[in-house]
Amino acid sequence: MSREAAPQVPGFRILRRLGAGSSGTVYHAIQDGTEREVALKVFEPADDPDATTPAQIEREREVAASLRHRHLARIHAMGEHGDRRWLASEYLAGGSLAERIAARMRVGEVLQVVRDVLQGLGHAHARGVVHGDVKPGNILFRGAGDAVLVDYGIAAFAREGDRRVRMQGGTPEYMSPEQARGEPVDGRSDFFSLGVVLHEMLTGRVPWPADAGGEARDRGQAPLLPARHRWLQPLLDALLAERPEDRPEDARALLSLLSSLCAASPEAQSLLPHPGDDIEAGRVHGRYESVRARRRQLRRASARALLVLALVLIGAFLATRLFAGD
Repeated sequence: MSREAAPQVPGFRILRRLGAGSSGTVYHAIQDGTEREVALKVFEPADDPDATTPAQIEREREVAASLRHRHLARIHAMGEHGDRRWLASEYLAGGSLAERIAARMRVGEVLQVVRDVLQGLGHAHARGVVHGDVKPGNILFRGAGDAVLVDYGIAAFAREGDRRVRMQGGTPEYMSPEQARGEPVDGRSDFFSLGVVLHEMLTGRVPWPADAGGEARDRGQAPLLPARHRWLQPLLDALLAERPEDRPEDARALLSLLSSLCAASPEAQSLLPHPGDDIEAGRVHGRYESVRARRRQLRRASARALLVLALVLIGAFLATRLFAGD
């Protein structure tokens, strides 16, 4: 598919090209009838058109329709046209995590993104969906608030009774070791990718850049975080464990670990509510900033109180000397 020639997909009016990857091209489009804006992904033809049966396609539609979560882009429709499949999902105009990383992020923002994405992944994994391409370019925002995981371009849908799936594609720098080897994966592969994203948010770089040929390098032990972020090292280690069996099995365990680390860190106390609580847009960052503001106010009030006390003591001393002189 050329960059200039937009495809014709019945039921949609394509406005502009948003981006492209190995699995297909994403367009900003209007869905006929509803007139809503959508992100329309048109996939490249499959290498093996017979690999997916009609029954599996129908299951994918059912599962996709069940993915209704504030931190997952809502899927409006799926279908085929000619030799290509397409997927229409929620259109988000709040920018990407990649842009925020480039502008540098505060720790409160980092924690909010991690928590939002974990909640979304937990919802998807519980329904047998492995995303397979968690990276900053696939994490968008609703305005300045919720982080939302998008682009199910290579997402794999587990067959009933099975947890593991085979992925086709992905981004080398963010792949888990098992995904890079082409082995069957489960949700723990997505957790590894999120660990790479966490490292990038905190340091501005991925821990294992791809080699000159664009291939994933061998993974080793999780790198050591800078001293100011070292309190998050246990979370990074859990996410980036080389073997999937050494990573937590579900998002709930990781959310609990994150909350425990925040509770034990003087810098992060009161940043995050309990893992079971919902979080409103911007709430974590706002609470982080409000804690800092309250601390500044307390310091100023203490300084004023000390000044008043000093003046009172000086006045008392001078008065004593004056009366003593009389």
